[in-house]
Amino acid sequence: MAFAYSVGPIKCEQVDKSYRLIEAAGYHLDLRSWRDYCAISFARRWRALYCEEAVTAENPLGYVVGLCIMRPAHDKMYGQVLDVPVFIVVSAADTRGASSSLLGYLTATARNKHYGFIRLWGLEPDNWPTSPDVTRRDGRGILIPVQ
Repeated sequence: MAFAYSVGPIKCEQVDKSYRLIEAAGYHLDLRSWRDYCAISFARRWRALYCEEAVTAENPLGYVVGLCIMRPAHDKMYGQVLDVPVFIVVSAADTRGASSSLLGYLTATARNKHYGFIRLWGLEPDNWPTSPDVTRRDGRGILIPVQ
């Protein structure tokens, strides 16, 4: 079953809904920390083109079925890449459609910023990307060329 998804930067009303995906993926992050993380994005007066950003995919019923975090990065071999340390899709009916919608948004973003690649990290719940003890993992993940 295919749905039309609304994909874009996280909205205030999606913060608590999207936390359920983080819990389902097994990340060791509490709700307060997630709210604080999102509050930083909402506190910006203008959209920052080169800052880390949470993106959601919402189905027509208002359920958040996809979440990713994207940020610019520089790879020694590939140059500027759109780094995606978190990519979660949870849908009983249309996982492929929700994933494709999120990937379409990431591709459009990477193309607009003239990045050559999107790098999707593997799901590793012990390594929440914004923790101070997690180092950059250049060279790891799946590289998707942007055309």
